[in-house]
Amino acid sequence: MYGYDVAIVGAGPIGTYIAGKLSKKGFDVAVFEEHSEIGNPSHCGGLLSSNVEKIVGKIGFMHYAKRARIHAPDGTFLDIGNEEPRAYVVDRVNFDRELARIAVSNGADVHIKERVKYVSGSILTTTLNTYRVKVIVGADGINSLVRKTIGAELPQIIGASQVMARFRSDDAERVEIFLGEDVAPGFFGWVIPYDENIAKVGVASYTKSYFYLQNLLKKLKLKPLALQFGGIPIGFANRTYWKNMLIVGDAAGQVKATSGGGIYTGLRSAICAVKAIGNYLEGREGDLKAYESCWKSIIGKELKRALYLHKIYRKMRDEDFNRIIKNLNDPEIIEVINKYGDIDYPSRVVWRVIRKKPFILKNLGIVIRLSTLA
Repeated sequence: MYGYDVAIVGAGPIGTYIAGKLSKKGFDVAVFEEHSEIGNPSHCGGLLSSNVEKIVGKIGFMHYAKRARIHAPDGTFLDIGNEEPRAYVVDRVNFDRELARIAVSNGADVHIKERVKYVSGSILTTTLNTYRVKVIVGADGINSLVRKTIGAELPQIIGASQVMARFRSDDAERVEIFLGEDVAPGFFGWVIPYDENIAKVGVASYTKSYFYLQNLLKKLKLKPLALQFGGIPIGFANRTYWKNMLIVGDAAGQVKATSGGGIYTGLRSAICAVKAIGNYLEGREGDLKAYESCWKSIIGKELKRALYLHKIYRKMRDEDFNRIIKNLNDPEIIEVINKYGDIDYPSRVVWRVIRKKPFILKNLGIVIRLSTLA
């Protein structure tokens, strides 16, 4: 029976980041990936915040995303952003593979096309072998086997559909966001340019995401080149560790409910996981409880704020979106958004906008408790 200090289920960027860091510390680490290639299939739009670059460097980089155009249902729009990079677009396949390469160069074993079938205590069984391990990390996405094993649950998962499409952009550094009940009920649609000719076009919604994606493609007169499906967890798991196991990233629901993004929050949680696992293996901790305490202290409050904003967003109707976009088209408000906007910490800019211009919610019938965002 083969043995490892740490077995990581899932070779996405969060799992391989943890593998790279723990291997560098001298632990024997294995990563198990059910697919035959790292990075494929890719379910991500590839838009990352600049905060991610500070953690992993400029890997997979394609170009900066400096601006956004938010489209209201009535055809009006709001332009935000300036020449300061707040986000960037990556080739997710290259991004994932570079993190895996770093993990391997640090000494980790990566097992491709080896699906984990069963985990319990110190035993991990795959389609090829059985392994004895000291720690098991579930970085295995929304359908996490490890999450189910520790008895944790995600509050909700919504569907997401995305295509690569030919898209002529007059500004490749501008992301397009589409709001409305007929576009993406409960969430939004997006266009993320890869260059002047190709973009990722997607929709996430509480119902029939592919149906609404087809509508958006017709509206934009685009034809798909490749189709991808996925899911976005809304709300984090009720527990993220048990004895010698922990879950991280999408498996744990460490995703911003406002945007569906989870790379930054997953990486911040991964840093906590590396520290907790190291202490556990070196005998300084009797379990992995410190991991949950750590990630909640760093990003837990913001994830709760994002979920609060998402619940408010879900109550909005087309007339609300039209009115809000109109009200936001104010030079003073745009200045605030451009100064404080951060897709990883959306509550900060929402709080400042409402404090500066409380009238913005007038006639919407929506109450926002600023104390929840402070």
